[in-house]
This record gives sequence, C-alpha cells and structure tokens, in this order.
Amino acid sequence: MGGILDIELKTAQLLVSRICHDLAGGISALSTGAELLAEEGGMPDDEALELISSSARQSTRRLQFLRVAFGQGGGENDNISLANLRTLTQGQLEGGRVSLAWEQDDERISIGAGKLLLNLCLIGSEALPRGGVLQVNSGQVDGQLGFAVLAQGDGARLTPEVQQALSVDVDVHDLTSRTVNAHFTAVLAEKLAADLEIQTTEGAEVRLAVLFPPS
Repeated sequence: MGGILDIELKTAQLLVSRICHDLAGGISALSTGAELLAEEGGMPDDEALELISSSARQSTRRLQFLRVAFGQGGGENDNISLANLRTLTQGQLEGGRVSLAWEQDDERISIGAGKLLLNLCLIGSEALPRGGVLQVNSGQVDGQLGFAVLAQGDGARLTPEVQQALSVDVDVHDLTSRTVNAHFTAVLAEKLAADLEIQTTEGAEVRLAVLFPPS
C-alpha cells in the first residue's frame, strides 16, 4: 500500500472530521443509555440496555468500515476478501433506509481495490436520501477486474458538490467533511490506475463503476 494513501493535510483533516461525524450518533446514544441507567439508580433497565447494546454494535461496525475504507491496512497480506467487504458494508448500512444486494463471494482482491470499492459503496448509499437498494456486482471484463455499484431509489442523485469533489484536481479548500470521501475516492482510483465511470439517471439511480488495469 506504499504511497496509495498519500494525501494533503487538509484532506486528512476533513477525513478525520468525517469519521468523527459518522461515529457521533452512536456514541451519543450510548451516553443516553448510560443516563437512563443512572436515572434508575444503576439497576438494569430493558430499554436502556437495548439502547446501549444496539448503539455499541452500530458504532463498532461503522468504525470497522471506516478503518478499512479510509485507514492504512485492514487486510491480510495486502489483500481482503469480497465476503469481508460485503460484511463491512452491511454493518455500515445497518439501521438505515438503504438495503444491500451483494451476492456472497470469497474471492480475494488487493486491499487498495477493496478500499476503493468501500468508498464507492459509501458514495452510492449517500446518493439515496430517501432510501433504496445498493447493488454491488464484481467480475472480470476482458481479463480486468471490475466493480459496479448501483444505487437505486426514489430521489437517487449525486449532489453537485459530490460530483465536483469526484476529481483529483478539485481545490481541497472547497471540500467539506461530507464531500471529502468523494475526492479521496478519485485520488485512490488514480493511484491504482483504475478507470472510474459515473452515470446518473436523476431521481432514479446512480451507477458507479471502476475497472482496474490487468494485474
């Protein structure tokens, strides 16, 4: 993975802000559960225990997803299985309005390709503000590894800000914690010499596809 995650300081700072934002909800719910227990004199309460349990599970799964999507490493011997990536994505989506359609596949791919796929899934899920289905397909195209992430649902769209951020040439000072992962995705694709393709049918679906060079 040497050099793959070399990004500007501003981008790194925004990624940290993004991670903190994504984890804040679950941690806040944990705090609320603890307060409910305190109000009961520290005695176990079904409602409080369920809130604490579900919030802890959600926070853990989101942290696992973000660690692999944005962080260094995350795989074994610089590769990771599609089954693992599927589990991470399912955990990230848990509790939301987006469902995942991704057939089980135990094939192993490079950790860099895995990170790129997770980021495409993150962009796709956020293109469904009213919920919908995130469909992930993988396969070989003329001997080249390819992925397609299809976000389908009412109101599916990439905001102009995200579309602008999906470029290696965007001014990082125009990025926000909500769009920085799109820029990170473009940088990662360039580092991997992967071709990134984006197609949208406004209000219905967003298609994000990537094709890697022959190994």
